[in-house]
Amino acid sequence: MSNVYQKNISALIQKNPVLARRITDYVIKDVPQLINENGFYNLVYKNTRLHNPANPLGEAQEIFARAENTPVAIHLIYGLGLGYLFQVASANSIGTVILYEPDLNILKIAFTLVDFSKDIEKNNVFIADNIDLLGEYIHKKSNTKNTPLMLTTRAYLELNNETFDEMVENIQRMIGSFSLDLKYTQEKFYPLTRSIIRNIPQLLNEIPLTAIKDVFKGKTAVVVSAGPTLDRNIETLKKYRDNIILIVVGTAMKTLAKHNITPDFLCIIEAYDSSKQIAGLDLSEVNFITEPYSNPNLRNFKFKQIYSHISQNMPVNSIWSSLTAQNINEYLSKGTVSYTALNTARILGCSKIVMVGQDLAYIEGQCYSKDSAYKDLECRYNKDNNRWEITAKNFEEFANSLSNSPDEEKRKKAAENRLRNLNNSLYYVKGIKGDKIPTESVYAAFIKPLTEFAEMFNDREYINTSMEGAQIDGYKNMPLEEALKDTQPIETREIKSDYKLDLTSLKTNITTEISNLKKTKEDVLNGEKAVKTLNNDLKRYKAPTVEVLKDLKKVSQLFLNLSTSKAGTLFDFITASEKIDIDYEMKMTGNFTIETLTTLIAKFSNYFNNAEKKIDRVIQLLSNTLEKL
Repeated sequence: MSNVYQKNISALIQKNPVLARRITDYVIKDVPQLINENGFYNLVYKNTRLHNPANPLGEAQEIFARAENTPVAIHLIYGLGLGYLFQVASANSIGTVILYEPDLNILKIAFTLVDFSKDIEKNNVFIADNIDLLGEYIHKKSNTKNTPLMLTTRAYLELNNETFDEMVENIQRMIGSFSLDLKYTQEKFYPLTRSIIRNIPQLLNEIPLTAIKDVFKGKTAVVVSAGPTLDRNIETLKKYRDNIILIVVGTAMKTLAKHNITPDFLCIIEAYDSSKQIAGLDLSEVNFITEPYSNPNLRNFKFKQIYSHISQNMPVNSIWSSLTAQNINEYLSKGTVSYTALNTARILGCSKIVMVGQDLAYIEGQCYSKDSAYKDLECRYNKDNNRWEITAKNFEEFANSLSNSPDEEKRKKAAENRLRNLNNSLYYVKGIKGDKIPTESVYAAFIKPLTEFAEMFNDREYINTSMEGAQIDGYKNMPLEEALKDTQPIETREIKSDYKLDLTSLKTNITTEISNLKKTKEDVLNGEKAVKTLNNDLKRYKAPTVEVLKDLKKVSQLFLNLSTSKAGTLFDFITASEKIDIDYEMKMTGNFTIETLTTLIAKFSNYFNNAEKKIDRVIQLLSNTLEKL
């Protein structure tokens, strides 16, 4: 190979040795034609010129010039070719550049022809050859206020015309998921932390689900969701009820109750008050599975037993696992209750897992089962607007099912917002029958995690009985009758556990947390003083003088010390929102002016002041909880 190739590979090895190895091991299969037109080199690949034949450099410069270029911008370059657009972005981007070239053939050819080593070595440049690696880089650089900008040439669109739309959908779904994660972190970590602390007296009586691991080993589990096809399977569920471990999600519980079907387990993990999903039902013979952070009102119902599913990828759950020294590696979740129900079936030891009502799409205009909590939603094609729309057949009932607020206007507003969000996120996915069917982006985002679950735990059988919903790879598509016809009655459903929480240790750990927060508060107060000094000096000098910048450095260091040394602690969770705001502002600040400094001071002041208030509230909450134990 050429010296150019070796330079590129050597640079890439320092940043991504795995990708470097993939390129090195790859054997070139289709050699493109290198041509020179109008004084510029071009590649002809699969009968397509990869760059503008008249002026490929000008094309690249024009494409990049149309993109927003800020310190938080993510410039996603699709397609390398000879690297005109990639190198223009690398030279000019003040944000992040991610090259996505899924064709190893092109990557290897380009690496032999063009010296990209200086571009590859830059801290703001990344290269991905597959969607998962691309996702890692986007997740690393994402913020609630930035969205990756895809930049590509017309030639690359034509070359990948058949797969381009699907690829864009996958990337959009991935970006949407990351945005939701960040938004959730910013908006929910503090209230979720408070919920966990408030729930501690009830959590004492909850058994970790892993304490009954494999209790139904080898049995068949049926996981029931509230999709439209649930209604078609009611009679079959009744027929085989004695043969299965029945696990239902909250939105489908009323449908089962209406038909006198009592599940073994009910799963609800919402942080908001979703108790209306199960209000008025007799749940005394139902085991309840929930998260430590879930809404306290859910624990007011009389259940047979409550089991904790302590999802490891929900960071705030580390609060409870640390206080009780519990191993939470078995608890997998992807933000959807259906995934939690699947994982529950796995932990219980079930060898066949059958999904019912897991349509993840709108079937014949129906969004949910006709007896479910959200039965009033329907999806219809609006000929006037030439698009699908989601509406509520009975808006008042829908509003009441969505919110527990005694304020009618608040219920109405919540319902309007929900409908607006649903319509803004309408999406199309591949159906089981091979057609494109409407759904919402959140449901579309659930498809991949469900597929990955079946791949990860491939020691059991997975069946999807929807027959009309979204295609979920890894699951056999099969009618419920066929899936259950060979099952046998389950002789006993008795669950025994000798689990006992160490109350003395819990009290000691809570006391330690209170002490840690009090010590952290001292650092926070020092931060408040430093911000005040910075603000006063800026007012005095009215310019970013050396003295002012020294003050800023001190404030920044105090912030960084707190945000790094307290990562994963109670303090980190209660200040997540303010921390994200400061991270964004610091990345956006290119030059220090009176305006940028004033904005930074406001953000730092908000961080330290809110941290003090939140520490006081959480200490009080922990103290109150300790008294109840």
